Amino acid sequence: MDLNLREQWENEGYVVLSSVFDAARTARLHTICEAILAHWRINNPEKNQPGGGPDATVMRHLNHPGYFSEHPAWLGELMDAVADEKVLDVAQTILSDEPLFRCTSFFFNPLADGREGNWHRDSQFSATSDEDEQATIVKLIRSGTSIQMQIPLVPSDDIEYIPGSHVRWDTPEEYQIRRADGGKNNRSNAMPGALRLDLAPGDAALFNPYGIHRGRYHTDRLRRTLMLTYTKASAPYCDYFSNQPWFLAPGYLDDLKPETRAFFDRFVAQYTPFWQEKMAQPA
Repeated sequence: MDLNLREQWENEGYVVLSSVFDAARTARLHTICEAILAHWRINNPEKNQPGGGPDATVMRHLNHPGYFSEHPAWLGELMDAVADEKVLDVAQTILSDEPLFRCTSFFFNPLADGREGNWHRDSQFSATSDEDEQATIVKLIRSGTSIQMQIPLVPSDDIEYIPGSHVRWDTPEEYQIRRADGGKNNRSNAMPGALRLDLAPGDAALFNPYGIHRGRYHTDRLRRTLMLTYTKASAPYCDYFSNQPWFLAPGYLDDLKPETRAFFDRFVAQYTPFWQEKMAQPA
């Protein structure tokens, strides 16, 4: 275990790694993700309708089989990246547990309505009150149960993070920006202590999503960032991110490398009951 990596994660809530993917692999992933994004804009196979309007900035589930009918080999390349030994070793070091796949995401600059992102903690989206959110942060202090690994496929300085904010509640100044007045100030550039992460293609920024962070989305600045999300095997989440019943489709995993398939077989074993329950519910 890299104790320095673990120590920075616990104390600062983020780490940056250089060249997680080499230039050739990064370029291939860029090609694949660009094609998936173009498909999604026309038709999201999860919903059989366009994926988002011109102001959209993120899509999920790049590994849906509907994106690979013309290039079936691309699915294996994407899944190999998710299950890459170097990536999983880092995730295991940080989580102190076996990493379990949760989701693929893709962030991109919008075609219209460019903007600074909103400052947030992911905990705020499920909390019923400030007190509830504070309790969540205390419960998951330091290590948390999940990792968001953002890997830019083009040069990027669009991620901002407040180091150490994952282990404490907001200062008055932070709260005024993030939550006060119904969040009307949450795109402010005056957030104290904000650190902008300057990343080259193939680097990785990993951060605790319960720390204060945001992205930036401008029409005149190309953004193409692949995000891989992992959770502790001992603390799985049953939510939209992990709801991927297409893993049960015959043949979906058949062409993967044995080591890649072994990683995703654990995901299937964990979530099959959840998927079957969801599929059994009335539409």
